[in-house]
Amino acid sequence: MNTQSEKPNAGSKKILIYYVYEVLRRYSNPEHVLTQREISKYIHKEYGMRSDRKAIGRNIMALTEAGIDISTYEDNGEGYYLKDPLFTDAEIRMLIDTVLASRYITGRGAQYLIDNLKKLATVYFENRTRHITQAARWVHTDNQNVFLNIELLDEAIEKHKRVQFVYNCYGLDMKLHPRHDYFYEVDPYQIISSNGRYYLVGNYDKHDCVTNFRIDLITGVALLDSPYTPFEALPNKNKTLDIAEYVKYSVNMYDGNKITATLRLKPERIGDVIDWFGKEIAIMPADGDGYIQVKVTGTDNGIRVWALQYGRIVEIMSPKGLREKVKADLAGMIEKYR
Repeated sequence: MNTQSEKPNAGSKKILIYYVYEVLRRYSNPEHVLTQREISKYIHKEYGMRSDRKAIGRNIMALTEAGIDISTYEDNGEGYYLKDPLFTDAEIRMLIDTVLASRYITGRGAQYLIDNLKKLATVYFENRTRHITQAARWVHTDNQNVFLNIELLDEAIEKHKRVQFVYNCYGLDMKLHPRHDYFYEVDPYQIISSNGRYYLVGNYDKHDCVTNFRIDLITGVALLDSPYTPFEALPNKNKTLDIAEYVKYSVNMYDGNKITATLRLKPERIGDVIDWFGKEIAIMPADGDGYIQVKVTGTDNGIRVWALQYGRIVEIMSPKGLREKVKADLAGMIEKYR
């Protein structure tokens, strides 16, 4: 049975510089400054290699000459720590929370990503984030094809290839089932993340317009050799796809005609508008009864759905056509509850 001191690479001095860096990355920060003796002890504990203080010092100097930002005894009067890690513990925490909130990843896939992200953190990180071991308890998809879907769709986007796939929905058995008995054929343009979901933005022939497909509902992706329709060749699209602008105006991931709408609401609810439409809005002063009017820009379909979602606090004033559609939607809802 091998002990740590009997590890195959324990005697290789060339690898010592890597061990020094890993110990600094995992065990040091401004609150945990390491001496050369402590670094040597960690190297022996983790990798089974014995090293003296002079060797540690030489390798720290080599790392700093290579551009690694290390605070030294001369800087802080205590010892050594890595000043500029690839990710701070706080940044890794944010990445992990993003994974946990991503419903398009399976529970197993989320845990796999979290375990790998934790390896980039210091040893002091996990004690402060016990919740990250509970990835399976968060809401996640059970579609095991998500990562493969992303790889294939990325390839198709890069090569300007059409794709075909099965687009699914959940049945009463809580499992995915095909929506139709045929494959969807789509020109893929971009993959984007919005509201905790991953979407494929593409052109579906049956609609001949931009459509958003949830990637966690896609199975059976295959690249095709049939002609690819560029985004700028679609009706009402005359330039290349600006994904930042597309996400900004496609409220709730609904495409449609870009419009400016006027909303009426109480001043204290302006945060709900900013959350969805950003700060590029026009706010008009309050009228006699204390309400304000706000002009927002987005797609007609997206604003329509948003107005129904926030119907208790907002009223669509214009354009007239959108207002009438929302009124008809509300009338239909009232009829259902009679």
